[in-house]
Amino acid sequence: MNRRSALNIAKVAMTYAGTIVGAGFASGQELLQFFAIYGNLGLVGVLLAGILLAWLGWRVLELGHSLAADGYGQVLYKVCGRRVGRLLDIIVTVFLFCVLTIMIAGAGTVGHDNFGLPYIAGGLAMTAAVWFTGQRGLTGIVAANFLITPLLIVITLAVGIYSLDYHGLGQVLANIPPGPDASVPPWLLASLLYASYNLVMATTVLAPLGAATPDRTTRRWGSLAGGLTLTLLAACVTGVVLVHYPDITDYEIPMLYISGTQHVINHVAYLIIFICAMFTTALAGLYGCAVKLSNAAGLNLKTSITLLAGGGLLFSQFGFADLIAVLFPVFGYIT
Repeated sequence: MNRRSALNIAKVAMTYAGTIVGAGFASGQELLQFFAIYGNLGLVGVLLAGILLAWLGWRVLELGHSLAADGYGQVLYKVCGRRVGRLLDIIVTVFLFCVLTIMIAGAGTVGHDNFGLPYIAGGLAMTAAVWFTGQRGLTGIVAANFLITPLLIVITLAVGIYSLDYHGLGQVLANIPPGPDASVPPWLLASLLYASYNLVMATTVLAPLGAATPDRTTRRWGSLAGGLTLTLLAACVTGVVLVHYPDITDYEIPMLYISGTQHVINHVAYLIIFICAMFTTALAGLYGCAVKLSNAAGLNLKTSITLLAGGGLLFSQFGFADLIAVLFPVFGYIT
């Protein structure tokens, strides 16, 4: 494998991982609600979700390439048919707008809790950043993820390893609470829901990225590397959350609280990268929704981006944790 091939694989992997590792993931709130509450079985759920995302992401890239897709719509209609596809198309568009809203809400929470800013100020800053980058289309999204995601990986692992080392890995594993005893495994359902709605989110970028990636090997290994990265990060964050469970359940952004108990450098670094994680996912949600609005309403892409960014800022006032707790499971069931 030459350097150019490795670079192209890395771009696909980082774009895939960066699209999913947003505010809910990096905060620990999403992984708390979907995995950590199930104790040791939650870690099994993380592994299952990672395998599913690696394989399904590859399939989306392949479909995007074969259909020469410019958005997620072609993939959706191909997989689901015309009638069901039309319904899901509407649902996915709403979901993308909700993701954008949640990321903006997360920025408002960070600004308020860590910098003493009015809630609206953080949301405004995030809205401006995604609006500016969104004007550059898919090229801007890939470039942003290629720059940001490696830093996110390094800092997330650093905070996680620091915490696990401090508490002692053996003791951590021994003290992980057992999962609930139930005839229908709730951790399994949570894992499937998690993979489902995250794949919907990623498809908005993976479909056109597949069309723009001519080499099949790059598509395959890019998706596998992205899925492995997501699994590693999710396992690390879930393990750290389990160490502090249930004390961190009262915090909207558990990982920021945990990093705040460590060295100040860890806390500042995680704060910065958390904001970046919100940005990459907000960008994917905005772009996917804007492409659909542009095609449906006959608007140019820049106008659609402006309208949706303003709407996301407006609805973000409902709050970060509440939006995650309600919207993500609902869309997981639907999709």
